[in-house]
Amino acid sequence: MGGELKKILRSHLAPEELAVLVQSYDVVGDIAIIVIPEALLGRKGLIAEAILHRHRHIKVVARRAGIYDGEFRTLPLEVIGGEERRETLHRENGVRLLVNPEAVYFSVRSGNERKRIGSLVQPGERVLVLFSGIGPYPLVIGRMQPQCRVIGIEKSPIAHAYAMNNLQYNRKITNVQFCEGDVRAVVPQLNMTFDRIVMPLPKSAAAFLDLALDFLECRGRLHLYDMQERGNFDRSIEKVERICRQRGRSLVSATVTVCGHCTPRLYRICVDAMLD
Repeated sequence: MGGELKKILRSHLAPEELAVLVQSYDVVGDIAIIVIPEALLGRKGLIAEAILHRHRHIKVVARRAGIYDGEFRTLPLEVIGGEERRETLHRENGVRLLVNPEAVYFSVRSGNERKRIGSLVQPGERVLVLFSGIGPYPLVIGRMQPQCRVIGIEKSPIAHAYAMNNLQYNRKITNVQFCEGDVRAVVPQLNMTFDRIVMPLPKSAAAFLDLALDFLECRGRLHLYDMQERGNFDRSIEKVERICRQRGRSLVSATVTVCGHCTPRLYRICVDAMLD
């Protein structure tokens, strides 16, 4: 929730404390996830209570106790207020997602982007989602376009288990399948090609472009997520062009959608491309 933390705490903290307070925080299900500067760690209980008092639907307040790290980009959390748990049921785009934000990667801020991709899928398409995590992209796509077929592949056993649970939480979505394993091993075993491939792993998805291109149909659509500084977005398109040349494919068209930012200069972007 953007920009309101200082309003909540204006009467609780000194001006110098408010000056270092991070203004926004994320809400996943009924869990608020906040960043507390080291100078305010002694006030974490007060901050948590203020959030719980302001928002009755929030039952847990947790602070980031580290950074996204490791192969599966997990985030250490410390519960500082409310119920002592880390699992919650999050609702997004008509889909219910059971998630533990500490055990698996999940970005609540990508909800609008998942909706955007789902709106592009046409009836009859075969859609592949690489690095599908707990299943938000496949499930949102499957719900928004029930006449397509969606396959998600995830290497993390924990995230895959959550994806399978989320399939049960959304029983009306019957066109989604989840597979566990390394995408380089699993994709060839599917024995099929795809009309659309989504690659929502901004920091390393480009390393798997060769695999994606080998299983993307002619005139197929590719959605590659990448991290790039403003002014350098064309470099992400060039990554696609380079692999196209290596795999004997051609880039018909490519546009860039800005999906968010990690620092004032570094942006999360999506290259939306059509390939021959």
